[in-house]
Amino acid sequence: MEKDLAEAVINDLNVSEFRPIVMELIPIRSEIKHTIANLKNWMKPTCVDTSMLCGPGKSYEVREPLGVCAILGSWNYPLTTVLGPLVGLIASGNCGVLKPSEFSPFSSVIIRRLIARNLDTSAYVVV
Repeated sequence: MEKDLAEAVINDLNVSEFRPIVMELIPIRSEIKHTIANLKNWMKPTCVDTSMLCGPGKSYEVREPLGVCAILGSWNYPLTTVLGPLVGLIASGNCGVLKPSEFSPFSSVIIRRLIARNLDTSAYVVV
């Protein structure tokens, strides 16, 4: 799949084979690893100060998904600007609408295929 992603960027931007790997795929892979390594800690309830009006007790801040987010991609970094934020979107538990740039058609097709093959298409939609 990485080879297909790299070829799509090469076809869209007419760049060397080196650029999509270094500027697109490695940062996305790094984002995924960082999120997996830290997600458990991020999702822990956080203890916060309790108001005196609430009496003796403990208060916690619990993170919950809020809804649907939109991700708008750019033409010059077609994978990084769509798949990078998608990592955080999935980690947060939100649904999403992804809009790759119309100026990078090869990358848009690959992103659409990637999402359809690996994610729930009722929760993550590519338009």
